[in-house]
Amino acid sequence: MLRYLSLIFLLCSALSFGQTDTQKIRVGYAGSAPFVLHNEKEEGIVFDIWEEVAFDLGMKYTLQEFSSVEDGIAAAKNHTIDILIGPTTINAERAAEISFSQPYYDTEMAILAPIQELTFWDKISPIFSTTFLYAVVGLLLILTIVGLLFWLVEGRKFKDEYGKHMHQGIGSGIWLAIVTMTTVGYGDYAPRTTAGRFVMGSWMIISLILATSFVAGIATTFAKTTREDKTITSMQQLEGKKVAVPDYRKIMDRVRNVDGIPIAVKTVSEGYKMLLDKKVDALIYDEIPLEYIFGTKEKEDFVLSKKKIEPQYYGFVFPIGSDLKRKVDVEIIHLQDNKEISHIVDDWVNRN
Repeated sequence: MLRYLSLIFLLCSALSFGQTDTQKIRVGYAGSAPFVLHNEKEEGIVFDIWEEVAFDLGMKYTLQEFSSVEDGIAAAKNHTIDILIGPTTINAERAAEISFSQPYYDTEMAILAPIQELTFWDKISPIFSTTFLYAVVGLLLILTIVGLLFWLVEGRKFKDEYGKHMHQGIGSGIWLAIVTMTTVGYGDYAPRTTAGRFVMGSWMIISLILATSFVAGIATTFAKTTREDKTITSMQQLEGKKVAVPDYRKIMDRVRNVDGIPIAVKTVSEGYKMLLDKKVDALIYDEIPLEYIFGTKEKEDFVLSKKKIEPQYYGFVFPIGSDLKRKVDVEIIHLQDNKEISHIVDDWVNRN
């Protein structure tokens, strides 16, 4: 009898051990630093968050690394893993094939670009711009018209003073218009007739408005050139530029809308390497990975611009119909309420 009881005990123990082993959650992971660090030790933001979730739920798990988020999503879709952790962006295309958890972190897209100083030509080039030249030509044309009108109403009546020939008279009228507009007032010419005074009086009023607008336009152009360099800090500066972006259609369309040339990359490291090799002019990626990789490099050579280009929501991935999803959702909300996730993210970013 005792032997039978021992056999039953051993059998139950074996069944219990096998059941415990099969209950381990199969966890896949993929993504970029600082969310996932691909080294000998599994570490990063998502591992810290997942450890909190697994501890609270009393779960045992195994870890499996994937080379890309797409591979991890495919594994979840095929039920090869129970959950995929990492900085996986929630979007409609993916949600059609798998289930997402409650977003555990919200972020934005940012721009990383090398600092480019202005050359001497860049500083003086506004003088030779089409807009500036048009303004100068327009002003000369108006001065010529005023000089012609003054010659017609007065200059030709006083040929000894303004010149015997038409071109001399018009030239004197233009000189008088310039002196009047600039308020120099040399006194070498002055209108004598009522018609002449009317022309020059009208020109005084018009020139006040015209000169103010003209000078303000020039000052704005030069001030803008002095204040801003060629460093890419906004979407509007991407025209004709090659830009490394995530393989995400919405972001690529945003770049195309400003006539930029998007080049899809799988990881922020890949995009950063292209930026260092000067294969692209700028890198647009999620703010946290960019801030982390930017923090580990020389900040004197690059500038990180947080322009809130596109909101990004990170979530864990489950096979459709997963019973695990609701439990993880509750724990994520609990960690968000306690600010645990924010503390974890800040800790990793500030390590650099």
